[in-house]
Amino acid sequence: MTSLLHRFAAVGLAGILGVAAPATLIAHTSGAASAAVAGLTVTQQAFTVIDDAAWRVVVAVEGALSDKLNLDVVSHRRVNNRAELADATVGRLPETLDRLRFSVVDLPRNSAGRLVISVPTAANTSAPENLLFGSSGIYPITLELRAGEELLASTLTFIHRLASDDAVEATAEGTLQVMNVAALSSAPARTANGKSVVSPQFSAQLGDLIEAYGEETSGAFVSLQADQATVAGASSFAALRDESSRHSFAASTFVPLNPGAMAAIGMGEVFASQMRAGEDAIAAAIGVTPDRGVIVIDDKLNADGAVLLRDIGVRGAILTPRAVDASGFRGLVDSALTYRARASDGSTLLVQSIDPVYATQLADSTQGTVARAVTVTAGLVLQRDSLLAMGKDLGLVMVALGTNDARPADPAVLQQLFRFVGSSPALKFAAQPRPAATETTGDVLDLSRGTDTSLERTKTFVDELTPRVNNTISMLGDGDPRRADWPAMLTTMLSSRTDPVLNAALEKNLRSATKAVLGSLGLPTAANFTLSSRKAELRLQVRNTSDTALRTVVRFRSAKLKFAQPRQVLEIPANASAEVVMAVEARSSGRFPVTVQLLTPRGDLSLGEPVTITANVSAIAGLGQVVTATALLVLLTWWAHNWRSRRRRALEAALATADHPSRPTEKADPAPNN
Repeated sequence: MTSLLHRFAAVGLAGILGVAAPATLIAHTSGAASAAVAGLTVTQQAFTVIDDAAWRVVVAVEGALSDKLNLDVVSHRRVNNRAELADATVGRLPETLDRLRFSVVDLPRNSAGRLVISVPTAANTSAPENLLFGSSGIYPITLELRAGEELLASTLTFIHRLASDDAVEATAEGTLQVMNVAALSSAPARTANGKSVVSPQFSAQLGDLIEAYGEETSGAFVSLQADQATVAGASSFAALRDESSRHSFAASTFVPLNPGAMAAIGMGEVFASQMRAGEDAIAAAIGVTPDRGVIVIDDKLNADGAVLLRDIGVRGAILTPRAVDASGFRGLVDSALTYRARASDGSTLLVQSIDPVYATQLADSTQGTVARAVTVTAGLVLQRDSLLAMGKDLGLVMVALGTNDARPADPAVLQQLFRFVGSSPALKFAAQPRPAATETTGDVLDLSRGTDTSLERTKTFVDELTPRVNNTISMLGDGDPRRADWPAMLTTMLSSRTDPVLNAALEKNLRSATKAVLGSLGLPTAANFTLSSRKAELRLQVRNTSDTALRTVVRFRSAKLKFAQPRQVLEIPANASAEVVMAVEARSSGRFPVTVQLLTPRGDLSLGEPVTITANVSAIAGLGQVVTATALLVLLTWWAHNWRSRRRRALEAALATADHPSRPTEKADPAPNN
């Protein structure tokens, strides 16, 4: 009899009110009873109700709870699509179907003191003791706390009411797969002074991801910011590594880079090298090689960026809601479908978007964890109905679920969502989800062909600093951390996650750090050298005022000296001097200048002005002996030539006299007689 009176009172009240209270919490301050109650929150509930099963819900009441209060459970006509669901969440509820009233004093409480309500349900036939529903579908339910007829507080939730035959049919038609996307990202790990630190935001996101999937058998599509993963170290990923078989891991550049902006400034090779470095870093952190086939993008995607991604082997991208808006696709894409996005060279890149409505609901901190999870689950059921009505094959589609920037959602919300989806015959979370990289179920999207100029000014600074940095690095020892830190600082300046303040600080620190190294080496301001032999060694001290050992090239130049090795690499210890020894050969004697200059081992960047020293080459004994020997040889040659000439003339004169006609002829002796 009491239950019947409650039902009659409720029906009468419904006729007066017409529409139930708005979906948001309502707190009334009039009267003593209302002053004691601050709010009403659903902390546990069933989402799927089959046939006429009872619906169980647990409610927390903020403030003092009088035994004289009543709790009304109000059912509304079902919502048929996501637009009607959105209307309901902002207070535009469908017409009331039925209402049951429960006396708070009669309701059991759990160990936390919360009200536990078991609501009997019925479909299509009204009975005093049952809450009425219609055919299978998503139904809004309002819970109202009242003092008599005064509304003290209310809250909204949803259930999926299914007839058993429809539940079987839903299983036969197929379940809608849900892919949770979790991109762990933050500001770059590299700070203004060149050191790398783990961002507290990155650490918190990693903790959220591990907590959310601690007891869940499904997985997520995970993207890790590689530079943060490197600094965090492999030990930070031990728990994630243990569960890596349930997740899929996307590749990412070492520091976050916008492909369109990088393509616009001609730095495609840098982007590609950063992708390789990111893959190596992620593999080192989790022990699994990430997949470059599909990546997560949180920046504007344009036609040039799509070409760059295709060139390095990327075939698909998941766009965050922020990227969808920046790319001009809001309202044009369904989060369950994969689209072909046309690049500037005519090729296509497969793209899918994280659902922006679900992203907003997951992040709505004004609502409780159950309210957020149940609203998203209701939307997924309605989205499945829409896809079936469009004739889509549920085996080829998968909803991308995540937050606006794809960072992990609140673990408590996700765990509630896992329970609701797990109880539904129409939905399921994909185990080790893999986005479609070969199939497309959507239309072709035209990407913007405009040039992304966001990095043009930064590139000017990077182009100016790069030769200076590379030259200075060549002076450092092989194990010096600055060999890696300084190029990383340059790349960080190109990151889509930096800001003007960080970039200005990075530029300033790079200039000052390289200037300090370049100015650390010095030569004597003046020196004189005396060479007393034709070949000798020239010795010169080079000083280093820095705290680390440095390398330099010492270059000698002189018109009067021949150097065995005009350029010599020298390593100078920290805060010390080193002697360069140069083998020389004098071309002549005398006094003449020698120019000495210090250069970087790479690029021949001058380390200050050249220093001129004086070389004194005395009368070298070797040269005198050469001169003396030469003179004697000339003298002997002249004497021999002169002697031969005189002898030849005397002989010729003697012969001439003997043959002259004026000389008498001598007779020959007569021949002897035989």
